Amino acid sequence: MKKSQQNSLIRDLMLMRDHILLVHTSETAGKKNSSNIKKSKNKEHLFPYSIVLSRINQEIAEATKSSKYYNYKSRLRDQQQHGNSSSSYSTWLLKKMMRISLMDLPMAILFSLVMLTLVVQLYYHHYISPTIDAARWIHEDASRLQDEFTYYARECDVADVTTDSIRNVILQQDTSTISDDYYEEALDIMMTHGMAVVPSLIDLNTCEELRNYIMKRNMELTADEVIPLDTPQNRWSFGIHANEHVSVANALSQLSSNELLENVLFQLLGHDPAVAEITAISVAPGAEAQGWHSDVKQLGNSVKYAQTFTHSYSLFIPLQDVTNAMGATELCPGTHYCADDDLHDVCVEKGFQAGGDTGEDVWKAGDGLIMNQKMWHRGAAYTAKTGPHRVVFIITFISRPKFGVDHRQLSHGTYFHIHPHMYGHTWNDLKNAQSVMTWPFAPLRSLGIWKPPNANWGWDWVTTSATRIANDQNGYMFEDLVDFVQFHSIGQIIPSWLHGSTTEEGGWQLYFKETIGNFVLFFEIIYVFLFLLMISVTLVMDLCQDFYKHRTKSYIQRTLCWNALIVVITHQVILKLETTNYAKSVQQKSIFARPFVAKSDNASNYNLFEDIIPITMGKHHEAVGHRLTTVPEKNDVLLGNRFDSNVIGYYRNFLNYHPGNIRWRDWIAAYSELYKSYCGLPSAFQSHIRTMIEHDIDQKGRVLTQNYYGEWIIMNKEDVQDEILRNIEIGIDTIHAALDKEIDVLSATAKHGTLMRSSSSFQIAALKNLGDLKNVLRPGQSCIKQSINVRNDTLPKWEILGPPSAFPMILLKSQPSPLRHAYRKEKRSFLPHFSGTEMNPQVGDVVLANFRGSGYFMPCKVLYIEYSDYGVVEFKYGVGVKQSDKIAILNRECKQCPITFEDATLGTCFPDLSCEAIDVKGLITNVFKDEFALQI
Repeated sequence: MKKSQQNSLIRDLMLMRDHILLVHTSETAGKKNSSNIKKSKNKEHLFPYSIVLSRINQEIAEATKSSKYYNYKSRLRDQQQHGNSSSSYSTWLLKKMMRISLMDLPMAILFSLVMLTLVVQLYYHHYISPTIDAARWIHEDASRLQDEFTYYARECDVADVTTDSIRNVILQQDTSTISDDYYEEALDIMMTHGMAVVPSLIDLNTCEELRNYIMKRNMELTADEVIPLDTPQNRWSFGIHANEHVSVANALSQLSSNELLENVLFQLLGHDPAVAEITAISVAPGAEAQGWHSDVKQLGNSVKYAQTFTHSYSLFIPLQDVTNAMGATELCPGTHYCADDDLHDVCVEKGFQAGGDTGEDVWKAGDGLIMNQKMWHRGAAYTAKTGPHRVVFIITFISRPKFGVDHRQLSHGTYFHIHPHMYGHTWNDLKNAQSVMTWPFAPLRSLGIWKPPNANWGWDWVTTSATRIANDQNGYMFEDLVDFVQFHSIGQIIPSWLHGSTTEEGGWQLYFKETIGNFVLFFEIIYVFLFLLMISVTLVMDLCQDFYKHRTKSYIQRTLCWNALIVVITHQVILKLETTNYAKSVQQKSIFARPFVAKSDNASNYNLFEDIIPITMGKHHEAVGHRLTTVPEKNDVLLGNRFDSNVIGYYRNFLNYHPGNIRWRDWIAAYSELYKSYCGLPSAFQSHIRTMIEHDIDQKGRVLTQNYYGEWIIMNKEDVQDEILRNIEIGIDTIHAALDKEIDVLSATAKHGTLMRSSSSFQIAALKNLGDLKNVLRPGQSCIKQSINVRNDTLPKWEILGPPSAFPMILLKSQPSPLRHAYRKEKRSFLPHFSGTEMNPQVGDVVLANFRGSGYFMPCKVLYIEYSDYGVVEFKYGVGVKQSDKIAILNRECKQCPITFEDATLGTCFPDLSCEAIDVKGLITNVFKDEFALQI
């Protein structure tokens, strides 16, 4: 019988029983009032009722054996008839709650943990581990160091320090009167000096309240909270939660409401930049000076690799007035363009403190110093014998991750110290820190699980850790892994048998993989064991009651329902993860992808050995169909294309602040309008302006551009003239210049965009169309055309002040001879002086010359002798070199000694420009091409 039919039968029998009882009760009550009823007849009358009721109850009992609902209902009805309904229902409810809490709920929670660990394992295997592999930069492929250059390894001296006073970088205080032009001026200060002071970011009351709280926290710090510092004696630092005290949230709200700071950061880093650090540093009297340093490593920052690493800015806000004697931060402005490993001497000579220029000056409480993290600085010594602790509130900002569009990863070297719950937040979150950056939203945001619908993702803990694991960064080195397992509070909580392998080769990546796998296996074993235990218990209970209540079947059904619900929820979570931009970028292999095509990918079409050859100005040489490459210098004009991107913020204007480009833009700005005013006049007038600019460039540097692989190449004379003409026509900071810049960005996307690399024909077509558009939008064409036929003899006289290029020269002889160093370490004039020449070179001689002040002497041919000690030379670097040639090797064992040369025979040369040199004793030495020359 079907269950519905069975239930209907039970219902009908129960209705029939109720009806008979009702009729019998009413009849019996009526007959009790009659005195004529005989007892014998009454008994005969009651007999049929008892038989029918007994039969009906028997049928109901048989039918309800397999129906729990009606079995319970019938029992409840009977209990109600006997007056025990309340206590029986309570007993039933108590049994239900105990079954759920002791059997159903624990198993559901345990199954949820199994599914959670499986999801984490899936997420790690399919997303986090590929992210680590994609972010692996130096260790995975050293060629990326060369392939992803955007600038060059610029070495700096004292002339590169851009200012000597904090007064020159203080921005306007009254934001209500600030114009758009002043925002541009503020950006110019930031790009020029690498820092600026924004007054009155936090009011004095909040400064005092926050300072008192930080001082209290310094006394309560645990070992896990302390941030390591250089010269830690009398210094304390820790990561701060936005809501661990009301003063922190108030300070964040106040500084984020400053329009000037917001505009500067949004222009530098893009809209709503990410928060990478919220910390405090306290310094007490007696603290020694830290070493001069940059917060990011030279091999992993945006100075040389602007499309590979993010640029970041730290905001320092003192919470009390700071004098220089209290150890105000020492600054070395302009060094954010430098690639030197050590600028200690430069910064000691030219650096200054943020406290001011005189003893009366102070760094005011609440004034923020925003600083490029690549700029060299240090914490100064607290020289005053007594005084208050110097407490500084620090927040660091970087560009938000835009996975699939922006391929940059975090710069190397800096810790980005931040409270574990503060990852993933952005500038806009600081405005509402008390509601947005609190429990439980902050931890979920930090783990990359959830954010408010209208908010933006910052750098969450998972992605941040992945990038740092990939390159053995601070906090994620092998030593840190060992410390985590042995000493960290979390590592100590995890049982030793759940920890993964701790090997130097596998590092954190292998440790996480094995640890997650151990947790999955552990929860699976526990779940299976407990499930079988529960089944056994219910089975025993059923056996004892002859399977009357079918507890085993019921338990299995309930467990399957709970598990099915958990599986459905888990599946929806996985589907949601797969639709995120992060997951899509990993699946498409675009996360942290190479921003440019690697030269090795086109090795068959590009001869590396012939192409990387340093050359000088003058006649342009070609090699195997390609222009020769060179190393830029500060006075060169760099017309690169690898900064043409909107995702890097204001850094797309990076090259405008290169010394040679500053001079170039000054020339263009000075003569652009004058040039345009000459339109319609004989071409000699406009040609004169072009010639002046060209001559200035020839005297002080070269014009370089970048080839497809980012290598700097010297532009030939015709290209330089055309570039001068085009820039004069469009001007500086004009609508034409803005359109020209946008076309450059689109052209760079066509050249280097990941979506464009699959179709070279599409790339070529796009670049051609953009080039045509650039020419169409180029102003002044009509003026150029009408002046083409003007006679050249109408040109005004132009006095040549000196040769285009001049170098100190030394004659190279076949026998070793002591030679004097020709380059003095000082700022060079147009024609560097040379003294101590022992031989007078002649035109046509092969000599060694200091290649543009680099300190490397290379063979060259004398073209012109201006005086006895300098002239014009042509470098023939590596031309005609073959095995067994007799060469002279430059001896550099003693840099302070006179330069000498040794006889040797040339061995095998390698693509990296090094060669084997076999000396007279037969010893083989590896030397670079700039360290030897052919003997005459």
